[in-house]
Amino acid sequence: MFARRSLLLAGLLLSAAAKAQQPADSLPLADRNGFWNSQPVRISAVPLGFFAASALTWGERAEVRKFRNRYIPTFRHHYDDYLQYLPAVTVFGLNAAGVRGRHTVKRAFVSYAFSAVIMGALVNAIKYTAKVERPDGSSNNSFPSGHTANSFMNASFLHKEYGQYRSPLYSIGGYTAATATAIGRQMNNRHWISDVLAGAGIGILSTELGYIIADQLFKDKGARPLLHKDPLPVNNKPSFLEVRMGFAVATSRDLTPKADDLYARTGFNLGVEGAWFFHRNIGIGGEFAFTSFPIDDDNVSFDDPDIPVISTGHYTQPMGLRYLHAGPFFSVPLPRNWFITGKVIAGSSSGAQGDIMLQLNEEYQEVFEAPELPYLRYKPERAFSWSAGLGIQKRVGRNLGLKVYASYFDSDHDFTLDILSDIDTNGKYVFEHLGTEKVRFDHLAFGLGLTAFLW
Repeated sequence: MFARRSLLLAGLLLSAAAKAQQPADSLPLADRNGFWNSQPVRISAVPLGFFAASALTWGERAEVRKFRNRYIPTFRHHYDDYLQYLPAVTVFGLNAAGVRGRHTVKRAFVSYAFSAVIMGALVNAIKYTAKVERPDGSSNNSFPSGHTANSFMNASFLHKEYGQYRSPLYSIGGYTAATATAIGRQMNNRHWISDVLAGAGIGILSTELGYIIADQLFKDKGARPLLHKDPLPVNNKPSFLEVRMGFAVATSRDLTPKADDLYARTGFNLGVEGAWFFHRNIGIGGEFAFTSFPIDDDNVSFDDPDIPVISTGHYTQPMGLRYLHAGPFFSVPLPRNWFITGKVIAGSSSGAQGDIMLQLNEEYQEVFEAPELPYLRYKPERAFSWSAGLGIQKRVGRNLGLKVYASYFDSDHDFTLDILSDIDTNGKYVFEHLGTEKVRFDHLAFGLGLTAFLW
């Protein structure tokens, strides 16, 4: 359950970061003509962030899916089929109600139509060229996610017509709906995480291109004057919300191949964090992060002579911990909207129960009425933890930043170990306590972050 919640929370913060694309005239004059504020960079910065995240998660997508199968294997709720359209319906509904947006209905519709054509062409061209199998095995058109592309295109449409024009709350609502659609595609086992990340990038990019074409056709016709114009210098207090995604590498001997025959492979790290800056360099904030390591147990052997008889192999479920930390955050502004960021924070970490599973042969699958059997069970207890991190960040819009980050996590956990002793008449597994073992869960995480500045 906690994996589902962390994905939901990360998605909601991702929507807040994505909504931060802003027009060029909201940047300080000195930076308007620079490379980072050129039109190609402005329209592609966020999509490229999503494409990079898709590439980073491609090799880990099966591991991410294991969490879905582990916690919500029977989830079947197709709200995503309808929610994807909500932001666009909102735009036309607001216009019908007399709430004016950035453009007239005619011009907004033309921009939307161009965006939809571009999005559909890109998605289908890639789908039927890449031919990636869906996680449920139903077809070979998984990559990228069309639902996600459509939902983020619609959210960007709402963002441009009302979020930039009237209130960022419209943007937050639209991107939250889009993120919920993307999460629904994974929870319904229709897409891999890399599919929805690429789909989000395509949806946002398609809207940007659709608006460029409409701008060339209409010029100033059908465009309404800006309601507000509020440029901000780089030296303001950089309070923020941020979502990040990257790799995790174990540094503790307890988790590395030097320990014994069971050790952690390269994993992934997801996190959301935010801070309120009371000074341009110092703030107070917190993070909610999650790290998971696939476990290599190829060299593990069991003393029980019955195991080779009933099973064809075994595997260990990934070890994952969630972190809730708070403390000081730091930011040092550099020329041309660059920042160096840092943090030293502490709190607690806790993890999910996991099993070493026996893969039963066909004869014993009939006996146990299951393809697998949990043989050993582990559970990390809650423990004190701390983390420290550094980042290099570039502000590419009034409210948007891109970051390359590296963080170190430190925690020592008591792992309780139990072994399967019986199966009762109701088919419930009964475990016997084996003991407790101390495990250091120290690791490095590095990757990319999207920042929404709260000026």
